[in-house]
Amino acid sequence: MSGTENFGPKAAFKELLPHHIIVLTDLEQSGEFQAAMAKEIFIALKMNIIKMDSKSHDNHAAFISHLPHIISYALANTVLSQQNPKDILALAGGGFKSMVRIAKSSPKMWSDVSKQNKQELLKSFEAFQKELDFAINLIQNDKWKELEEWMAKANSLYAIF
Repeated sequence: MSGTENFGPKAAFKELLPHHIIVLTDLEQSGEFQAAMAKEIFIALKMNIIKMDSKSHDNHAAFISHLPHIISYALANTVLSQQNPKDILALAGGGFKSMVRIAKSSPKMWSDVSKQNKQELLKSFEAFQKELDFAINLIQNDKWKELEEWMAKANSLYAIF
């Protein structure tokens, strides 16, 4: 689970894989030799190996990778669809740039990923939409204290990392 918004052979660099996560799924369906060889390769690359079943992988990847990419594309397209996107972008700072950075990723790859993990991605959309609707409701109804509490709850995510 590593990468950047850049793609293609020119995007490769030696620090891309070491100390990043590699997920091995459904090892019981692989031959012992093949699984051992794969582990050896990833250990030699200094990658952090995590084992899990493919269903859990697809669910987790939808939330931490696929959904954020789609949100980034949506945010970029939202600004691009406005009458004067260049004027809007003139005010953009680090937060916005961080949010749309991965919208520079390969559209072909991410449309393929979305197709391959469609069901889990749709589940992650539902969960995200629920949170977005909750925030919209708080703002529409001038519930500023509750909005602040909702935001503070989100701050706690970093305590888990």
